[in-house]
Amino acid sequence: MAVRAGKLGNRVAPPTVPAFGYNVEAGEGDSMTTTHRLSAFASVAVLLVAARLLAQPPVEDAARRRIALEKLAVVGSVLYIGAHPDDENTAMLAWLAQGRKVRTAYLSLTRGDGGQNLIGTEQGDLLGVVRTEELLAARQIDGAEQFFTRAIDFGFSKNPEETLRFWGHDAVLSDMVWVIRSFRPDVIITRFPPHASGGHGHHTASAILASEAFTAAADPAKFPEQLKYVTPWQAKRLMWNAWRRPGESAPAGGPPELTVDLGAYDPVLGESYTEIAAASRSMHKSQGFGSTPRRGPMPNILQFVAGDPPKNDLFDGVDLTWNRIPGGRAVGAILARTIAAYRDTDPAASVPALLQALAALDRLAPDPWIPLKRKELLDEIASCSGVWLEAMSATSTVTPGGSAEVTAVALDRSRVPISLVSVQLSGGGVIGPVRPLEPNVPETRVIAVKVPADAPYTQPYWLVRPHGIGLFDVRDQTLIGRPKNPPAMTASFVLRIGGQDLTYTVPVQHRWTDPVEGERIRDLAIVPPVTVNFAAPVLVVPDSKPRAVRAVARANEAGVTATVRLAVPAGWSVVPESVPLEFKARGEERAVRFTLTPPAGGSTGELVALLVTDHEEPAHSLVEISHPYIPLQTLLPPAQVKLVRVNIAPPVKRVGYVMGPGDEVPEILRQLGIQVSLLSDDDLEGADFTRFDTIVVGVRAYNTRPALAEAEERLLAYVKDGGTLVVQYNNDRGLVTDRIGPYPIKLSRERVTDETAPVTVLAPDSPLLTTPNRITAADFDGWVQERGLYFPTSWDARYQAPLAMADPGEKPLDGSLLFARYGKGSYVDTGLAFFRQLPAGVPGAIRLFANLLAGGRPHA
Repeated sequence: MAVRAGKLGNRVAPPTVPAFGYNVEAGEGDSMTTTHRLSAFASVAVLLVAARLLAQPPVEDAARRRIALEKLAVVGSVLYIGAHPDDENTAMLAWLAQGRKVRTAYLSLTRGDGGQNLIGTEQGDLLGVVRTEELLAARQIDGAEQFFTRAIDFGFSKNPEETLRFWGHDAVLSDMVWVIRSFRPDVIITRFPPHASGGHGHHTASAILASEAFTAAADPAKFPEQLKYVTPWQAKRLMWNAWRRPGESAPAGGPPELTVDLGAYDPVLGESYTEIAAASRSMHKSQGFGSTPRRGPMPNILQFVAGDPPKNDLFDGVDLTWNRIPGGRAVGAILARTIAAYRDTDPAASVPALLQALAALDRLAPDPWIPLKRKELLDEIASCSGVWLEAMSATSTVTPGGSAEVTAVALDRSRVPISLVSVQLSGGGVIGPVRPLEPNVPETRVIAVKVPADAPYTQPYWLVRPHGIGLFDVRDQTLIGRPKNPPAMTASFVLRIGGQDLTYTVPVQHRWTDPVEGERIRDLAIVPPVTVNFAAPVLVVPDSKPRAVRAVARANEAGVTATVRLAVPAGWSVVPESVPLEFKARGEERAVRFTLTPPAGGSTGELVALLVTDHEEPAHSLVEISHPYIPLQTLLPPAQVKLVRVNIAPPVKRVGYVMGPGDEVPEILRQLGIQVSLLSDDDLEGADFTRFDTIVVGVRAYNTRPALAEAEERLLAYVKDGGTLVVQYNNDRGLVTDRIGPYPIKLSRERVTDETAPVTVLAPDSPLLTTPNRITAADFDGWVQERGLYFPTSWDARYQAPLAMADPGEKPLDGSLLFARYGKGSYVDTGLAFFRQLPAGVPGAIRLFANLLAGGRPHA
């Protein structure tokens, strides 16, 4: 099933990123600028490097500054490969990046779009954006970089064959080869083995593909279209970060292994790599992966897979010094002296030596390491000088053809003499003249810049075009692998330090103060003049009566006029034909109301908002993802609503709903005409349940709502007195109570991942399949991502199991739906993925869930 994730209209397009267009480079004082040098080997260095070059110089404490200084002397790299956000061994990444001080990156094949969300309602593509930012936040802690392929996390997969069929073997292999050729790792480490012990088809597939990519990246006959930008690259070795049960020995005659202690204490950082790892892993908040620091030894196995076997060390045979760069010995010697003389209490004293190393580096012949080490050198110069640079827009959004007011600030917080030569925005506006920076006095310049009229709207590059189940549609090779878009606008500061003109380029951002969190910063976004947001992405219509459709139109610039009209599927009608809008102020909102008349019979389709300004184009919604631990994200999906006309009468009038994490089922129930009350912990403790016809317990509520432990007896008493209780899936681990349901049920991790898996009706006369809707095979068509998960494997004989289903080649599972009479009422337990199906507007799933709400009502 195609998933609509973006629309390539007249505005939304993949961001254009010139190769090394935003360099950190030397200025007028150089005999040969880095820009010129880079052009000599742009075919090797690639845009994954450029993404790293474009960043604010880091703010470092004394420990991190010393680590960064020592890292300058190390010339080596490692690429760690897994399938999802959270697969990475953060202790390994921290040890490599901050212990061994090599350039380290994690390649996650997917963005985790198919998982569940413990902190919000984002699912699918939106959840992928959240998890992308969580990974970037984790990398800020453990010191590694982050890359992705175009592969989509389409949900749990039981074997690599299915995974590679959905992803497209060659497409994802190409992306991995691209990242290897771009990043040029000396060593590649996989998180999983290429056999079934990986536990997930995505995991196993990631290892299979990594082994193939290890070889293919060095073969110029493989993916030759990439050689316009990169050259083939052969890593020294491929290793597997293996695991064994406690006390288990290595198999006799097995491949060579190394053991490294990731629990080692770093006296400079004042913590162990496992402590760093816990903080990094705790950034996976949407997965509930908060971690407690582990202290003490933590041996990890690195098992040889391919290439040159190591003898005693992971980097055996790899020169990690500047000697590997032609002419680099002199730079290495300068850095060695600088590190030896460095004083934590006076970092500014090292700036002259760092400038000397920079000048020596600029005299070297082109090499892929030069732009990377140059960026590190310039960052360290800025850090040791106490330099602070920022470029803040007065507004968080701008429109094509509009203007932005940017306040650029340069601050010298040391005794190093620094002059601000110029500030230039990527959209224009060079501000001079040369002015010395007074110690600890901000130099502020306000720059007005006009945004190009053809500037593309801000949208994650992988969501610009509609995509299918397994692979994002990204057609710009230079974007593949990047964790996110380049900034919409940048500011380049030229600083004169020690007689050298050095350019630092930072993103233009917007800052505001949150009353709880304090300072918040977000990237500047380019948005349409007018955006249109509907109340919900799906509208379920249970009858043919006309109904109101409301949207909110927002002006993103002042003085804009527009007209909104709705395009509807055949058989549907809408009035009025259009609604004119006139806005005086930026940020002004107008409610737009239409009356929609559905057809008499079942129907699905898309309602699309069209916006007319100087021309007509599909409108965009403006969606903001806001969580305090990641930067606020702006997305511009199409302004459209999925229409679902399904003949159904509300089976009950009043439902009490115990929310689980990320649950959007209640909104669909309200669209059916049901009164839904969300039950708080206080309600669970003392509310009168008899006012509800049915109580529904949301997904994973028994994992996340401790109040349910005490409320279980009250809920069962409600059932016994004639109520209906519907319990959706729960993880079998971390339950708040050992007893769920009136009779024993044993939960498990069994699931059916194929959303098209045939469903067998075992009890055709079950009231869950007949009342009020007779369920047929057609009601299981069009399901998304999976049939269900965490099915019970055993249950009391008093439960009825009316359905059975199985993934291809597996034995049928009949625990997806259980039904029992208890006293005068009905109890339903279901692992069917209604939390995905109802928000996706799957008609058959809506009909079946209505039956669960009824709970065999005529017989209760």
